[in-house]
Amino acid sequence: MIMVANHSSQFARFCGVGALGFLIDAGLLLWFTQSLGLNPYLARVFSIALALTMTWAMHRNWTFRSNTSDRMSEWSRFAAVNGAGGALNYSVYSAILLALPGTAPLLALAAGSVVALAANFLGARLWAFRADQRP
Repeated sequence: MIMVANHSSQFARFCGVGALGFLIDAGLLLWFTQSLGLNPYLARVFSIALALTMTWAMHRNWTFRSNTSDRMSEWSRFAAVNGAGGALNYSVYSAILLALPGTAPLLALAAGSVVALAANFLGARLWAFRADQRP
């Protein structure tokens, strides 16, 4: 029962960090498209990269409480997990924009984010921040 509660708490923290990452991603997407005039596809590449950096730091320190000194390996694993999740997210985002012209980029962003949530959590918990990889 304690393990289930721990995973539930961890998932809640993961979702909280993810929500903040979504807000950063969405805010940057709006800024890049509306203020800088970038197309929504290129803008999303940049917004994902910046949001990813923030979420790694928060997951490391709060969600998974990692204390490994090998931050580069951890970052690499996290980036790989999120790269796969990001590719899934971006594929859904792009498919919606292509299939439904005129769809607001934020709506497509939300759909892509929801689809990638489970894959990212499992990848982060089971591989990127796995306890037996810590000193």
